[in-house]
Amino acid sequence: MADQIQDKNNFSEVGTESFRLEEKAPENGGRVIINIDDSNNDGVILMQSGDDADLSIMARINNYLISKMKIKPDTKATFFHLLSVMINAGIPMVKALRSLGSQEENKRFKLIVMDLATKIEAGMSLSQAMASEISGVFTEQDLGMVRSGEASGHLNKSMDSLAIDLEKASAIRKKVKSALMYPTVVFVLLVLVISGMMIFVIPSMTELFASEGADLPLITKIVVGISDFMVNYYMVLIGLIIAFFVALKFIKKTESGAYYLDNIKIHMPLFGGLIQKSYVARLARSLGSLLDSSLSIVTALEITARSIGNEVYKNRIFMAAEDIKQGITLAENFTDSPLFPSMLVNMVDVGEKTAQLDTILVKVAHFYEEEVDVAVNGIAKIIEPVVIVIIGLTVGAVVAAIMLPIMSLTDLAGSM
Repeated sequence: MADQIQDKNNFSEVGTESFRLEEKAPENGGRVIINIDDSNNDGVILMQSGDDADLSIMARINNYLISKMKIKPDTKATFFHLLSVMINAGIPMVKALRSLGSQEENKRFKLIVMDLATKIEAGMSLSQAMASEISGVFTEQDLGMVRSGEASGHLNKSMDSLAIDLEKASAIRKKVKSALMYPTVVFVLLVLVISGMMIFVIPSMTELFASEGADLPLITKIVVGISDFMVNYYMVLIGLIIAFFVALKFIKKTESGAYYLDNIKIHMPLFGGLIQKSYVARLARSLGSLLDSSLSIVTALEITARSIGNEVYKNRIFMAAEDIKQGITLAENFTDSPLFPSMLVNMVDVGEKTAQLDTILVKVAHFYEEEVDVAVNGIAKIIEPVVIVIIGLTVGAVVAAIMLPIMSLTDLAGSM
């Protein structure tokens, strides 16, 4: 372990907070248990290993909840920005990391940052410490840009660029999600309302129609049939829904399944164009930043492929990296694929010919980020009337299925 962990009550002051690092001797051949006690954060557990670890139930629950905390890209972006500023101001790396760790609100990321400080104090570089983290928080792009910054002596510049990339990628994801959120919420509410009517309203109306011997129109027969199925086989329906989501989760974990689902995503009606533009923006910004960090184009493409977040684009970018090794230019490679718009291809061609590919790619990224903004606003204007029409037709069909037999019974009663 690091020099800090010397005895059972070794204290390390970090900013205004005090952390107690505790090392317990292995019991029954078990491994070492390391705890970290943050007096301002209700006793956070940093690490627990060994089968016979003597931890309270609440401590185990706390440990589990912290390990499941989500670390947002914005959190990482802020971290790299501040670390860059502190290093540029001449603050030693270890001291800067501990200062940032003491101020971090996300407990999981706090522990990761403190662990980075410990590893660097033990002799690792920042990139080595990041690579050794098994949490998966730091991506290939994070590591690539930090390594490049360390090699070139411009670590603060690389971290600034990385922070900007993370912020831009996060902003694009939020915009795409916001475009998809409205129709998704409306669809879920519509399903719940219709299901409620099918389960609670239609059965009572069916009994009324049956007692009066009403002749049901076709639309009512269809609605009654759906209602009967939902009432009598609701367990089957619930099982099918659960099975669908379990199967979907399993498919996502397979390479071919993830490719198939990602291909559907980028070709969705109405939303496919928006999603493709978001990936093109992410590709251009990531590749431009990596090239600006003095990485080779093949290495930059491979890192971008691993961090792009879409299997279709990932495979195509890896293919481009292999083709470049054979002497084919990036522009020539992109020309053959419908995934890359002609504007991107033309700009890449100019960048390669003028040896300014990194600068041009960043400009392309900015252009497509603005295109995503325009597309989101356009979809919002289109989707609202479409959703209203769908709701009107669906609810109208159910209401008609109820009202037509009632009107028929009323006419029959009036004629008697």
